[in-house]
Amino acid sequence: MIVFPQDSMRSDLERLWRTCFGDSQEYIRYFFENRYVPENCLAYVDEAVRRPVAMLHLLRVNISEDGGLVPSQYIYAACTRPDYRRQGIMRQLIETAQKLGDTRKLKYSVTVPAEPRLFRYYARYGFEKCYKMRVVYMDRSDLEFLCRERIKVSDNLRETMMKISEVFAFRRDMLVDRDGFVMWDQSAFRYAISSHEHDGGHIITLSYGDDYGYAFCSEEGGTVRITEFIVKEHFASALIWRILRSYPKAERFVFRLPVYDTFFEKYGEVVDFAMICRNDGKKPVSLTTLEGIRTPYLGLALD
Repeated sequence: MIVFPQDSMRSDLERLWRTCFGDSQEYIRYFFENRYVPENCLAYVDEAVRRPVAMLHLLRVNISEDGGLVPSQYIYAACTRPDYRRQGIMRQLIETAQKLGDTRKLKYSVTVPAEPRLFRYYARYGFEKCYKMRVVYMDRSDLEFLCRERIKVSDNLRETMMKISEVFAFRRDMLVDRDGFVMWDQSAFRYAISSHEHDGGHIITLSYGDDYGYAFCSEEGGTVRITEFIVKEHFASALIWRILRSYPKAERFVFRLPVYDTFFEKYGEVVDFAMICRNDGKKPVSLTTLEGIRTPYLGLALD
């Protein structure tokens, strides 16, 4: 049966997460202590053993559409214990999540399939491809050359760190007018930052006069991954130069970028990233028709 988890089930949910995703106990506990809300979690309980064997979490978001913000939900950490798979359990959870979203007046459900084959799986339940991203791989020397070609970056650039509230406001102002933009509230944004830093990541912020930008960065084995890069277009070189200075020994950089980004438009490839459906089952979803630089953006997805 499908239930909102009781307090006594939390340790079972943490164990289920670790079994399915392999994350560290520290990371899992951090989510449950800071982001978990029982009424925004659906668990499938095997009544024979009285334990949850599958779950998904429903994180609240707003999606920009036609000049306004539409309350919606993001389906996260959907998983089934290996020995209970292929029994239709996840189908029941997804369909329940959609009905719950409709009851709560949440127009859309959005999810990030963990691997390409899951795009076909979610399509069975009305989800359509919507969100894309540009993935760019660059060596250090190429990135340095690109920066110096685009703009003369001064080694004496004065840096002013941005407060979290300023970063949040900047992100909102940069993206809110783009149809399909998934906007997290300020508490969710703070969690995204703290979770990233808790996991060893670094948030680089840079402001100079009226120019702003920030990047979510993490380094492993000489490769820096930039999972969100939001900056005023003409200030991109300065922010990239700051990233290079922050990771002086890194030789490889991987950017995950909005499709509308023009600084890297000649590089990398555009790939499918996330899917969307209307919780009331109606079609078509107009956001899925947006293409090119109008492609909707979903960042900080905790994917």
